[in-house]
Amino acid sequence: MKKYDYYKLDVGFYPDVMKVCFSNTVFQQILKDHKVTMKAEALDIGVAETHLIGDGQDALVILVFNLEALTDGIDEVVGAIAHEVSHAIDHLAEYIGEDDGIKGETRAYLSESLVRQLFKITMAEKNNNARKADRKISRKKGNTKQGTNVQVDIHSGGGAGSASVSEQSGPLG
Repeated sequence: MKKYDYYKLDVGFYPDVMKVCFSNTVFQQILKDHKVTMKAEALDIGVAETHLIGDGQDALVILVFNLEALTDGIDEVVGAIAHEVSHAIDHLAEYIGEDDGIKGETRAYLSESLVRQLFKITMAEKNNNARKADRKISRKKGNTKQGTNVQVDIHSGGGAGSASVSEQSGPLG
């Protein structure tokens, strides 16, 4: 079974057309896997974007996020996700021929579901990228000559500081 570098979003009773990825390379892989021959690029500018790709009978709604451009601020991550979910729902409505869009409670519940899914996926991807970056740094450090560099602050009494045992000045001190 093929391992995919992208995710499928659960859109409930709507057609199963939403995917999410985190790079143009994976965006291109989605197009290839779905036999889309049109030329399209993702993440030319910005933190995230949503694409509706299709011919009227078959379509894909692809949300693409640039993890490097998303800061560690949860508010920015949630804001970008909510923004793209709004576009994705509009594209879904367009695909299914809902001229007035998806509205009311249906839109609210679908938005909530998609934001929850995307938040979990995005945070997992951010954590994976952070671990990969840490491993690269560790490998670089492992290739350099390292020595022991122990430093101790010496205070005026000659001890190592407040954690050291002080000498008693009197019998009951």
